[in-house]
This record gives sequence, structure tokens and C-alpha cells, in this order.
Amino acid sequence: MTITPNAATTPTTVPGAYMRAEIAEQPYRWLDLIDWKRPALEAAAGLIREAEPQLLVFAARGSSDHAAIYGQYLAHNLLGVPALLATPSTVTAFGTELRYPASVMLAVSQSGESPDLLDTVRAAKRAGVPIVAFTNNEMSPLAALGEVHVPLMAGTELSVAATKTYTAELLTLYVVLSLAAGLAWNDVASQVRIAVNAATSVLKDTAPIVADLAEKLTAVERILVVGRGYSMSTAKEGALKLMETNAIAASGWSAADATHGPLGQVVESTPVIVLTASPAGRDSVERFASAAAMLGGRMIIVGPGGDDNAEHVPLAALDSAGLDTALIPLLEIIPLQQLALALSLATGKNPDLPAGLNKVTKTL
Repeated sequence: MTITPNAATTPTTVPGAYMRAEIAEQPYRWLDLIDWKRPALEAAAGLIREAEPQLLVFAARGSSDHAAIYGQYLAHNLLGVPALLATPSTVTAFGTELRYPASVMLAVSQSGESPDLLDTVRAAKRAGVPIVAFTNNEMSPLAALGEVHVPLMAGTELSVAATKTYTAELLTLYVVLSLAAGLAWNDVASQVRIAVNAATSVLKDTAPIVADLAEKLTAVERILVVGRGYSMSTAKEGALKLMETNAIAASGWSAADATHGPLGQVVESTPVIVLTASPAGRDSVERFASAAAMLGGRMIIVGPGGDDNAEHVPLAALDSAGLDTALIPLLEIIPLQQLALALSLATGKNPDLPAGLNKVTKTL
């Protein structure tokens, strides 16, 4: 019998114990998804294919919003269909009822309970838009609203900071949209298994590097994280993890957007994390890194490249034979999760219970 990491068996008295366990168990939860939820994944893909949508609408909040950004790129690149992020305030603050072209809404939420997200989904249903719900709670109101519900299979997440539910969202979107694009189940499942093996290596390889890096960053008050393309979701989610667990001003940007303004926050010794693993957009990320370095930024390269003046977190496992580059965000977020955990502990905090935050956030 194989015993896999499980945060539910972790003692509650050790700061960061839940987050540490939940980071470690991610690859096993990905296997659970493809091993146990093939019918739901195929049903969701089938709904999208049969609807022949002219538009995909993603409804999400928080970390799930970052997963939805990843889903946007997948929709464009796999289906050739425009995709946008819903704006819940349109429904809840303005009371506006929208008209949609032939559309499908993909509603992504770990808890499936946020009132504004639920109102957004109900409004889309009133407009005749079919819903695919992705949640980690099969009994949630959002799950009940979906014509199809895809369980994330992440297991109970006890740390306030989302880690395994976030990567589960990325993976379910990847699988569903790949199947909707006509890829065969066996080919998609094979890609997931390649990613699982690569993630297992990343978890082991990056842990000591990140632990050393965290000790060097204990005095920082702000961090900039930059990526592009598929990695833009990683930049935003990585910054959120650092912000919520460490009470620092961290922000995540596309390299293109960062050049228009956020570059101005870089002064001498400002930590700048650049994500270079995704081939598409890497050139612009590297150009931004050069500009930030000229301003005195402290460069931290996650992925290939970099020089002797930069801190470097290599991701050698991304060279795994046959790995779909669209799966890179599942892997490159891991060292940023580890950094958020390690930095929080190094500064005497408990990343499982950040001050002022709750596990389920119910926005109106």
C-alpha cells in the first residue's frame, strides 16, 4: 500500500504544518483526479463541444481568478475561442443583466460558496448560458448550479493559503479544455502523469534552494513577480501567496504590463522574481529582468537563464520528455508556494492562519 501525504493527519499545533503537507501532496491529488473523475471530466468537455460556444466566460474570485486566467489562455490556444473573466460587481453592485452570444460559463471556486460568484452564475443561467462548475465541495451551492460539476479532488484543505486546490483547478481546466479540443483521454492522462513525476522532482529539488533564499529575504517589505502567457497566472498567484502569508506588498504582473508602470517600483535591492520557464513570452520576461536589474533590482530567476548576479531556482524537471508546456504553471508555482511558507516561518509567522484572513471568503 502506498501512503501519500495528507494534511488531514498533520498536527495542528505546528505553524505551517498544514501548508507544508498540502504543498507536498499536490502530485498525488492530481492522480486522484484522473484516476477517479474521468466521467465528470469527459461530461464537461462534451458540454463545451456540443454547445459550440462563440465565447467562454470564466467566473472566479481570488486564487481561482488566477486559475481562470490560465483557463483563458487554454481556451484561446486549444479551442480558438475568445474567453473573458466575469465581473461579479456587474451583477451584485450594478444589478445589470447581460446578454450573451452562444456561450458556456466555467465557474471555478474552491468552496463554491461566495455569494457574488453564485449571483453571477445565476444571472448567466437566467440568460440561457450552460454552466460547468469546478469546486472542491460537491455539496456546495455552486456545484448544484452546474449542468456538469467537476470535483477538484484536492481533499480537505486546512491552511488558509490555497495551494493544492489552486493546482487542482489548473489541472481540471487543462484536462477539460484539452478533451474539448479533441485530444484523446489516454494522451491527456499521459500528460498528467508526466507532470506528476516532474512535480515530485521539483518538490525535492527546490526545497533546499528556497529555504536558503527565504533566509536572505526576511527583511524585505515588497516583492515583484513577473511572468507572461501561461506564466502570468503563476505571477499573480505567487504574489498572492507571498502577500497573504507574510504581510508584505507583493504584486504579480505580465511582463508587458509591468513595463508600463510596476517597473517604477524597482529600486536598489527590490526583490524581483521572474518566471522564465514558459517558452511563449520568455523573451519579454527576460527583457523586463534586464531593465529591473539595471535599476538595482535583486533578481530571482525561477526557470532557465539568469547570470551570476541573480539568485536562481532551476526547474530541471521541466525538461521531462514530452511534457506539454501548457502544464508548466502547475510546476513553477511550487517553489513560490515553498517560498511563501519558508519566509513566513523564518519571520515568526504562521502561514496556516494569516491575520485577518479566512479560509472561505464570502464577498458580496
